[in-house]
Amino acid sequence: MRDQSSHVEVSRQEALDRLLGACHFAPATERVPVDRAFGRVLAADAKAQLDMPNCLTCNMDSVAVRWADFAAAAAEGGEGTLPDTSAWKRGVEWEFANTGIGMPEGFDTAIVIEHVQLTEDADGTQHVTFDAAPSRQFAGTTPAGSRMKKGQVLVEAGNQLTPLLLSLIAGGNNTTVEVIAKPRVGFIPTGNELVTPGNAVARGKNIETNSLLAKGKIEAWGGECTVYPIVPDDPAAIRQAVVRAARECDIVVLNAGSSKGNDDWNIEMLEEVGQVLYHETNHGPGHHSSASVVEGTPVVGISGPPGGAAFTMDFYLYPVIMTWFGLPAELDTLQVRLGKMFSTGGAGGHGAKKAGEGAGKGEVRPTLTADGREFFSVKQLQFYQEEGSAELWAMPASSTHPKPVEADGMDCYYLLNADAGQPLYGEILEVDVRP
Repeated sequence: MRDQSSHVEVSRQEALDRLLGACHFAPATERVPVDRAFGRVLAADAKAQLDMPNCLTCNMDSVAVRWADFAAAAAEGGEGTLPDTSAWKRGVEWEFANTGIGMPEGFDTAIVIEHVQLTEDADGTQHVTFDAAPSRQFAGTTPAGSRMKKGQVLVEAGNQLTPLLLSLIAGGNNTTVEVIAKPRVGFIPTGNELVTPGNAVARGKNIETNSLLAKGKIEAWGGECTVYPIVPDDPAAIRQAVVRAARECDIVVLNAGSSKGNDDWNIEMLEEVGQVLYHETNHGPGHHSSASVVEGTPVVGISGPPGGAAFTMDFYLYPVIMTWFGLPAELDTLQVRLGKMFSTGGAGGHGAKKAGEGAGKGEVRPTLTADGREFFSVKQLQFYQEEGSAELWAMPASSTHPKPVEADGMDCYYLLNADAGQPLYGEILEVDVRP
Protein backbone atom coordinates (compact mmCIF):
# COMPACT_ATOMS: atom_id res chain seq x y z
CA MET A 1 0.00 0.00 0.00
CA ARG A 2 1.39 3.41 -1.02
CA ASP A 3 1.89 6.05 1.68
CA GLN A 4 -0.85 8.67 1.47
CA SER A 5 -0.45 10.04 4.97
CA SER A 6 0.62 13.45 3.62
CA HIS A 7 -2.57 13.95 1.61
CA VAL A 8 -4.28 17.27 2.33
CA GLU A 9 -7.99 17.18 3.18
CA VAL A 10 -9.89 20.47 3.06
CA SER A 11 -13.38 21.78 3.59
CA ARG A 12 -15.54 22.60 0.61
CA GLN A 13 -14.99 26.33 1.12
CA GLU A 14 -11.24 25.94 1.46
CA ALA A 15 -11.24 23.78 -1.65
CA LEU A 16 -12.98 26.54 -3.59
CA ASP A 17 -10.61 29.19 -2.22
CA ARG A 18 -7.55 27.20 -3.27
CA LEU A 19 -8.94 26.17 -6.63
CA LEU A 20 -10.24 29.58 -7.69
CA GLY A 21 -7.13 31.27 -6.33
CA ALA A 22 -5.11 29.23 -8.82
CA CYS A 23 -7.26 30.25 -11.82
CA HIS A 24 -5.38 32.97 -13.67
CA PHE A 25 -7.44 33.20 -16.83
CA ALA A 26 -6.97 35.67 -19.69
CA PRO A 27 -9.77 34.63 -22.03
CA ALA A 28 -9.82 35.69 -25.66
CA THR A 29 -12.83 37.41 -27.17
CA GLU A 30 -14.75 36.86 -30.38
CA ARG A 31 -17.44 38.62 -32.35
CA VAL A 32 -20.61 36.62 -33.00
CA PRO A 33 -24.00 37.37 -34.59
CA VAL A 34 -26.61 38.56 -32.12
CA ASP A 35 -28.86 35.59 -32.94
CA ARG A 36 -26.07 33.22 -31.83
CA ALA A 37 -25.14 35.04 -28.64
CA PHE A 38 -27.80 33.73 -26.25
CA GLY A 39 -26.18 32.91 -22.91
CA ARG A 40 -22.79 34.33 -23.92
CA VAL A 41 -20.96 36.86 -21.75
CA LEU A 42 -20.43 40.31 -23.22
CA ALA A 43 -16.74 41.21 -23.51
CA ALA A 44 -17.18 44.86 -24.53
CA ASP A 45 -19.92 47.41 -23.98
CA ALA A 46 -22.66 47.19 -26.60
CA LYS A 47 -23.46 50.69 -27.88
CA ALA A 48 -26.26 52.19 -29.93
CA GLN A 49 -25.33 52.87 -33.54
CA LEU A 50 -28.07 55.49 -34.02
CA ASP A 51 -30.64 57.62 -32.26
CA MET A 52 -33.92 55.84 -31.57
CA PRO A 53 -36.58 56.67 -32.27
CA ASN A 54 -35.11 58.59 -35.19
CA CYS A 55 -38.05 61.02 -35.35
CA LEU A 56 -41.07 62.07 -33.31
CA THR A 57 -43.00 58.83 -32.82
CA CYS A 58 -46.59 58.03 -31.93
CA ASN A 59 -46.91 55.86 -28.84
CA MET A 60 -50.55 54.78 -29.28
CA ASP A 61 -53.13 54.12 -31.99
CA SER A 62 -54.44 57.64 -32.56
CA VAL A 63 -55.14 60.60 -34.80
CA ALA A 64 -52.29 63.05 -35.34
CA VAL A 65 -53.14 66.75 -35.00
CA ARG A 66 -51.42 70.11 -34.69
CA TRP A 67 -51.27 71.47 -31.16
CA ALA A 68 -51.60 75.02 -32.49
CA ASP A 69 -55.18 74.34 -33.65
CA PHE A 70 -56.24 73.30 -30.13
CA ALA A 71 -54.32 76.15 -28.49
CA ALA A 72 -56.08 78.67 -30.77
CA ALA A 73 -59.53 77.24 -29.96
CA ALA A 74 -58.82 77.42 -26.23
CA ALA A 75 -57.56 80.99 -26.55
CA GLU A 76 -60.72 82.04 -28.34
CA GLY A 77 -63.38 80.08 -26.47
CA GLY A 78 -61.78 79.31 -23.13
CA GLU A 79 -60.03 76.30 -21.65
CA GLY A 80 -61.44 73.00 -22.90
CA THR A 81 -62.89 74.50 -26.09
CA LEU A 82 -62.40 72.13 -29.03
CA PRO A 83 -61.73 73.41 -32.55
CA ASP A 84 -64.43 73.25 -35.23
CA THR A 85 -63.35 70.25 -37.32
CA SER A 86 -66.22 70.24 -39.83
CA ALA A 87 -63.99 71.46 -42.63
CA TRP A 88 -60.86 69.56 -41.62
CA LYS A 89 -59.33 67.38 -44.27
CA ARG A 90 -57.33 64.23 -43.77
CA GLY A 91 -53.67 64.88 -44.50
CA VAL A 92 -54.07 68.61 -43.92
CA GLU A 93 -55.46 69.17 -40.41
CA TRP A 94 -55.42 65.54 -39.25
CA GLU A 95 -54.02 62.11 -40.11
CA PHE A 96 -54.11 58.60 -38.71
CA ALA A 97 -51.08 57.57 -36.61
CA ASN A 98 -50.38 54.14 -35.16
CA THR A 99 -48.35 52.85 -32.23
CA GLY A 100 -44.60 52.94 -32.79
CA ILE A 101 -44.55 54.69 -36.15
CA GLY A 102 -43.18 58.11 -36.97
CA MET A 103 -45.68 60.93 -36.63
CA PRO A 104 -46.86 62.17 -40.03
CA GLU A 105 -44.91 65.19 -41.25
CA GLY A 106 -46.33 68.47 -40.01
CA PHE A 107 -48.13 66.99 -36.99
CA ASP A 108 -46.86 67.16 -33.41
CA THR A 109 -49.57 65.81 -31.08
CA ALA A 110 -51.72 62.66 -30.86
CA ILE A 111 -55.24 61.97 -29.60
CA VAL A 112 -55.94 58.33 -28.75
CA ILE A 113 -58.39 56.73 -31.17
CA GLU A 114 -60.96 56.09 -28.41
CA HIS A 115 -61.55 59.87 -28.21
CA VAL A 116 -62.12 60.18 -31.98
CA GLN A 117 -65.40 59.87 -33.90
CA LEU A 118 -65.02 59.21 -37.60
CA THR A 119 -67.72 59.76 -40.27
CA GLU A 120 -67.59 59.37 -44.00
CA ASP A 121 -69.47 61.14 -46.81
CA ALA A 122 -70.95 59.35 -49.79
CA ASP A 123 -67.93 60.36 -51.86
CA GLY A 124 -65.59 58.82 -49.30
CA THR A 125 -64.48 62.05 -47.64
CA GLN A 126 -63.66 61.38 -43.97
CA HIS A 127 -64.46 63.76 -41.11
CA VAL A 128 -63.28 63.64 -37.49
CA THR A 129 -64.60 65.07 -34.25
CA PHE A 130 -63.07 64.74 -30.79
CA ASP A 131 -64.55 64.35 -27.33
CA ALA A 132 -61.30 65.31 -25.56
CA ALA A 133 -58.45 67.71 -26.20
CA PRO A 134 -54.76 66.85 -25.83
CA SER A 135 -53.27 68.05 -22.54
CA ARG A 136 -50.17 69.63 -24.08
CA GLN A 137 -48.07 69.87 -27.21
CA PHE A 138 -46.43 66.51 -28.11
CA ALA A 139 -48.94 64.57 -25.95
CA GLY A 140 -49.17 60.92 -27.03
CA THR A 141 -45.75 60.98 -28.70
CA THR A 142 -42.17 59.98 -27.98
CA PRO A 143 -39.41 62.44 -28.90
CA ALA A 144 -36.57 61.51 -31.23
CA GLY A 145 -33.60 59.96 -29.40
CA SER A 146 -35.52 59.41 -26.17
CA ARG A 147 -35.00 55.63 -26.16
CA MET A 148 -31.32 55.69 -27.05
CA LYS A 149 -28.68 58.05 -28.43
CA LYS A 150 -25.92 57.09 -30.84
CA GLY A 151 -22.90 55.94 -28.82
CA GLN A 152 -24.93 55.28 -25.68
CA VAL A 153 -23.99 52.11 -23.79
CA LEU A 154 -26.95 49.75 -24.03
CA VAL A 155 -25.50 46.76 -22.14
CA GLU A 156 -22.24 46.82 -20.19
CA ALA A 157 -19.47 44.27 -20.60
CA GLY A 158 -19.70 41.37 -18.16
CA ASN A 159 -23.42 40.79 -18.56
CA GLN A 160 -24.66 37.36 -19.57
CA LEU A 161 -26.79 37.90 -22.65
CA THR A 162 -30.47 37.09 -22.31
CA PRO A 163 -33.08 37.33 -25.09
CA LEU A 164 -34.28 40.68 -23.68
CA LEU A 165 -30.77 42.18 -23.58
CA LEU A 166 -30.01 40.95 -27.08
CA SER A 167 -33.22 42.47 -28.40
CA LEU A 168 -32.14 45.78 -26.86
CA ILE A 169 -28.71 45.51 -28.48
CA ALA A 170 -30.22 44.62 -31.86
CA GLY A 171 -32.58 47.59 -31.46
CA GLY A 172 -29.48 49.78 -31.47
CA ASN A 173 -28.79 48.53 -35.02
CA ASN A 174 -26.11 46.04 -33.92
CA THR A 175 -25.84 42.77 -35.82
CA THR A 176 -22.90 41.36 -33.83
CA VAL A 177 -21.57 41.49 -30.28
CA GLU A 178 -18.11 40.93 -28.80
CA VAL A 179 -18.23 38.09 -26.27
CA ILE A 180 -15.79 36.16 -24.12
CA ALA A 181 -14.59 33.06 -25.92
CA LYS A 182 -15.85 29.77 -24.52
CA PRO A 183 -13.36 27.94 -22.30
CA ARG A 184 -12.00 24.70 -23.73
CA VAL A 185 -12.65 22.08 -21.07
CA GLY A 186 -10.99 18.69 -21.44
CA PHE A 187 -12.51 15.63 -19.78
CA ILE A 188 -10.26 12.63 -19.11
CA PRO A 189 -11.95 9.41 -17.94
CA THR A 190 -9.60 6.93 -16.26
CA GLY A 191 -9.89 3.33 -15.18
CA ASN A 192 -9.04 -0.18 -16.36
CA GLU A 193 -12.66 -1.18 -15.82
CA LEU A 194 -14.17 1.30 -18.29
CA VAL A 195 -15.51 0.63 -21.78
CA THR A 196 -17.32 3.02 -24.12
CA PRO A 197 -21.08 2.56 -24.66
CA GLY A 198 -22.06 0.11 -27.38
CA ASN A 199 -19.14 -2.27 -26.84
CA ALA A 200 -19.11 -5.69 -25.25
CA VAL A 201 -18.98 -5.41 -21.46
CA ALA A 202 -16.80 -8.17 -20.02
CA ARG A 203 -17.14 -9.42 -16.48
CA GLY A 204 -16.25 -6.69 -13.97
CA LYS A 205 -16.23 -3.90 -16.56
CA ASN A 206 -18.32 -0.70 -16.45
CA ILE A 207 -19.66 1.55 -19.18
CA GLU A 208 -18.08 5.02 -19.12
CA THR A 209 -20.87 7.61 -18.89
CA ASN A 210 -19.39 10.45 -16.86
CA SER A 211 -18.06 12.04 -20.05
CA LEU A 212 -21.66 12.49 -21.22
CA LEU A 213 -22.59 13.93 -17.83
CA ALA A 214 -19.63 16.33 -17.95
CA LYS A 215 -20.16 17.37 -21.56
CA GLY A 216 -23.80 18.27 -20.90
CA LYS A 217 -22.95 20.34 -17.84
CA ILE A 218 -19.94 22.06 -19.43
CA GLU A 219 -21.89 23.08 -22.53
CA ALA A 220 -24.86 24.25 -20.44
CA TRP A 221 -22.45 26.42 -18.43
CA GLY A 222 -20.98 27.99 -21.57
CA GLY A 223 -17.90 25.89 -22.23
CA GLU A 224 -16.72 23.65 -25.06
CA CYS A 225 -15.97 20.08 -24.01
CA THR A 226 -13.31 17.81 -25.46
CA VAL A 227 -13.71 14.23 -24.29
CA TYR A 228 -10.41 12.36 -24.37
CA PRO A 229 -10.16 8.57 -24.81
CA ILE A 230 -10.39 6.39 -21.72
CA VAL A 231 -7.00 6.24 -20.00
CA PRO A 232 -6.06 2.97 -18.25
CA ASP A 233 -4.73 2.89 -14.71
CA ASP A 234 -1.16 3.22 -15.93
CA PRO A 235 1.09 5.94 -14.50
CA ALA A 236 2.81 6.82 -17.77
CA ALA A 237 -0.48 6.94 -19.71
CA ILE A 238 -2.13 9.13 -17.05
CA ARG A 239 0.85 11.47 -16.95
CA GLN A 240 0.88 11.82 -20.75
CA ALA A 241 -2.89 12.39 -20.96
CA VAL A 242 -2.90 15.08 -18.26
CA VAL A 243 0.00 17.03 -19.77
CA ARG A 244 -1.54 16.84 -23.25
CA ALA A 245 -4.93 18.06 -22.03
CA ALA A 246 -3.36 20.85 -19.94
CA ARG A 247 -1.59 22.13 -23.05
CA GLU A 248 -4.66 21.87 -25.30
CA CYS A 249 -7.36 23.12 -22.93
CA ASP A 250 -8.10 25.99 -20.59
CA ILE A 251 -9.54 23.73 -17.87
CA VAL A 252 -9.10 19.98 -17.35
CA VAL A 253 -11.40 17.55 -15.55
CA LEU A 254 -9.72 14.33 -14.43
CA ASN A 255 -12.24 11.66 -13.50
CA ALA A 256 -11.66 8.78 -11.06
CA GLY A 257 -8.35 7.23 -10.01
CA SER A 258 -7.99 9.59 -7.05
CA SER A 259 -8.89 7.26 -4.21
CA LYS A 260 -6.74 4.84 -2.22
CA GLY A 261 -6.95 1.75 -4.43
CA ASN A 262 -3.78 0.08 -5.59
CA ASP A 263 -4.51 1.15 -9.19
CA ASP A 264 -5.33 4.78 -8.34
CA TRP A 265 -2.38 6.72 -9.75
CA ASN A 266 -3.92 10.07 -10.65
CA ILE A 267 -2.85 12.02 -7.57
CA GLU A 268 0.73 10.79 -7.74
CA MET A 269 0.99 11.64 -11.42
CA LEU A 270 -0.44 15.09 -10.78
CA GLU A 271 2.21 15.64 -8.13
CA GLU A 272 4.87 14.68 -10.68
CA VAL A 273 3.72 16.99 -13.48
CA GLY A 274 2.19 19.87 -11.51
CA GLN A 275 1.11 21.17 -8.12
CA VAL A 276 -1.64 19.46 -6.13
CA LEU A 277 -3.65 22.07 -4.24
CA TYR A 278 -5.54 19.52 -2.15
CA HIS A 279 -6.07 15.77 -2.33
CA GLU A 280 -9.55 15.28 -0.89
CA THR A 281 -12.47 17.09 0.70
CA ASN A 282 -14.30 16.57 3.98
CA HIS A 283 -17.59 15.50 2.43
CA GLY A 284 -19.03 12.36 0.94
CA PRO A 285 -19.98 11.34 -1.63
CA GLY A 286 -17.20 13.12 -3.50
CA HIS A 287 -14.60 12.67 -0.75
CA HIS A 288 -11.83 12.07 -3.27
CA SER A 289 -12.26 15.34 -5.13
CA SER A 290 -8.98 17.15 -5.78
CA ALA A 291 -7.53 20.19 -7.49
CA SER A 292 -4.18 20.74 -9.17
CA VAL A 293 -2.39 23.06 -11.55
CA VAL A 294 -0.46 21.62 -14.50
CA GLU A 295 1.50 24.02 -16.69
CA GLY A 296 -0.76 26.86 -15.55
CA THR A 297 -3.98 24.97 -16.29
CA PRO A 298 -6.36 24.14 -13.42
CA VAL A 299 -7.15 20.43 -13.16
CA VAL A 300 -10.36 19.58 -11.33
CA GLY A 301 -10.26 16.06 -9.95
CA ILE A 302 -13.71 14.49 -9.83
CA SER A 303 -14.41 11.27 -7.96
CA GLY A 304 -15.42 8.29 -10.05
CA PRO A 305 -19.00 7.11 -9.41
CA PRO A 306 -21.66 9.10 -11.32
CA GLY A 307 -23.59 9.84 -8.11
CA GLY A 308 -20.65 11.77 -6.71
CA ALA A 309 -19.40 13.10 -10.04
CA ALA A 310 -22.71 14.85 -10.77
CA PHE A 311 -22.74 17.19 -7.81
CA THR A 312 -18.96 17.53 -7.34
CA MET A 313 -18.89 19.05 -10.81
CA ASP A 314 -21.57 21.47 -9.56
CA PHE A 315 -19.46 22.19 -6.47
CA TYR A 316 -16.06 22.65 -8.13
CA LEU A 317 -16.18 22.72 -11.94
CA TYR A 318 -19.08 25.18 -12.24
CA PRO A 319 -17.26 27.85 -10.14
CA VAL A 320 -14.14 27.50 -12.29
CA ILE A 321 -16.10 28.03 -15.51
CA MET A 322 -17.93 31.02 -14.00
CA THR A 323 -14.55 32.47 -12.95
CA TRP A 324 -13.43 32.20 -16.59
CA PHE A 325 -16.34 34.43 -17.57
CA GLY A 326 -15.94 36.81 -14.63
CA LEU A 327 -19.36 35.82 -13.28
CA PRO A 328 -20.23 35.05 -9.63
CA ALA A 329 -18.51 31.76 -8.92
CA GLU A 330 -20.27 30.25 -5.94
CA LEU A 331 -23.67 28.60 -6.04
CA ASP A 332 -26.68 30.64 -5.04
CA THR A 333 -28.00 29.94 -1.55
CA LEU A 334 -31.54 29.94 -0.18
CA GLN A 335 -33.14 29.42 3.19
CA VAL A 336 -35.73 26.63 3.22
CA ARG A 337 -37.68 24.66 5.80
CA LEU A 338 -36.91 20.99 6.04
CA GLY A 339 -39.88 18.88 4.98
CA LYS A 340 -38.67 15.59 6.49
CA MET A 341 -35.72 14.40 8.54
CA PHE A 342 -32.79 13.08 6.55
CA SER A 343 -32.34 9.36 6.05
CA THR A 344 -29.61 7.82 8.19
CA GLY A 345 -26.82 5.63 6.99
CA GLY A 346 -23.68 7.64 7.46
CA ALA A 347 -21.97 10.48 5.69
CA GLY A 348 -21.99 9.33 2.11
CA GLY A 349 -20.98 5.81 2.99
CA HIS A 350 -19.13 6.84 6.13
CA GLY A 351 -20.24 5.08 9.28
CA ALA A 352 -21.45 6.53 12.54
CA LYS A 353 -18.44 5.36 14.54
CA LYS A 354 -15.84 8.07 15.19
CA ALA A 355 -12.17 7.33 14.64
CA GLY A 356 -10.64 6.03 17.84
CA GLU A 357 -14.00 5.09 19.44
CA GLY A 358 -13.64 1.38 19.01
CA ALA A 359 -14.06 -1.01 16.12
CA GLY A 360 -16.59 0.17 13.61
CA LYS A 361 -17.89 -1.83 10.67
CA GLY A 362 -15.11 -2.83 8.30
CA GLU A 363 -17.06 -1.83 5.19
CA VAL A 364 -17.66 1.81 6.19
CA ARG A 365 -15.34 4.74 6.77
CA PRO A 366 -15.32 6.70 10.04
CA THR A 367 -17.14 10.04 10.18
CA LEU A 368 -14.04 11.79 11.51
CA THR A 369 -10.50 11.69 10.25
CA ALA A 370 -7.76 10.49 12.56
CA ASP A 371 -7.00 14.04 13.66
CA GLY A 372 -10.63 14.61 14.65
CA ARG A 373 -11.86 16.85 11.83
CA GLU A 374 -15.56 16.75 11.04
CA PHE A 375 -17.01 15.08 7.98
CA PHE A 376 -20.16 16.06 6.08
CA SER A 377 -22.75 14.08 4.17
CA VAL A 378 -24.00 15.78 1.01
CA LYS A 379 -27.79 15.66 0.98
CA GLN A 380 -29.94 16.44 -2.03
CA LEU A 381 -33.37 18.06 -1.71
CA GLN A 382 -36.31 19.14 -3.86
CA PHE A 383 -38.18 22.40 -3.40
CA TYR A 384 -41.90 22.49 -2.67
CA GLN A 385 -44.46 24.57 -0.78
CA GLU A 386 -46.64 23.44 2.07
CA GLU A 387 -50.34 24.07 1.54
CA GLY A 388 -51.24 27.49 2.90
CA SER A 389 -47.58 28.46 3.42
CA ALA A 390 -45.73 31.15 1.49
CA GLU A 391 -42.38 29.75 2.64
CA LEU A 392 -40.15 27.56 0.51
CA TRP A 393 -39.72 24.02 1.80
CA ALA A 394 -37.37 21.26 0.70
CA MET A 395 -37.88 17.50 0.78
CA PRO A 396 -34.79 15.29 1.03
CA ALA A 397 -34.15 12.50 -1.43
CA SER A 398 -35.54 9.19 -0.22
CA SER A 399 -32.10 7.66 0.31
CA THR A 400 -28.53 8.67 1.11
CA HIS A 401 -27.54 7.76 -2.46
CA PRO A 402 -30.52 8.71 -4.68
CA LYS A 403 -30.73 6.90 -7.99
CA PRO A 404 -30.30 8.97 -11.18
CA VAL A 405 -34.00 9.61 -11.90
CA GLU A 406 -34.63 10.84 -8.36
CA ALA A 407 -31.34 12.77 -8.21
CA ASP A 408 -32.21 14.49 -11.49
CA GLY A 409 -35.28 16.03 -9.84
CA MET A 410 -33.35 17.48 -6.92
CA ASP A 411 -32.95 21.28 -6.69
CA CYS A 412 -30.38 21.92 -3.99
CA TYR A 413 -27.68 20.53 -1.70
CA TYR A 414 -27.14 20.58 2.06
CA LEU A 415 -23.99 19.51 3.88
CA LEU A 416 -25.05 17.59 6.96
CA ASN A 417 -22.53 17.29 9.77
CA ALA A 418 -23.01 13.66 10.76
CA ASP A 419 -21.93 14.34 14.34
CA ALA A 420 -23.89 17.54 14.98
CA GLY A 421 -27.32 15.98 15.29
CA GLN A 422 -30.21 15.71 12.85
CA PRO A 423 -32.10 18.88 11.90
CA LEU A 424 -35.79 18.48 12.67
CA TYR A 425 -38.89 18.81 10.51
CA GLY A 426 -39.60 22.48 9.82
CA GLU A 427 -36.13 23.63 10.80
CA ILE A 428 -34.62 26.36 8.61
CA LEU A 429 -31.63 25.23 6.54
CA GLU A 430 -29.40 27.21 4.21
CA VAL A 431 -29.00 25.21 1.00
CA ASP A 432 -26.96 25.58 -2.19
CA VAL A 433 -29.07 25.85 -5.33
CA ARG A 434 -28.09 23.43 -8.06
CA PRO A 435 -26.78 25.36 -11.09
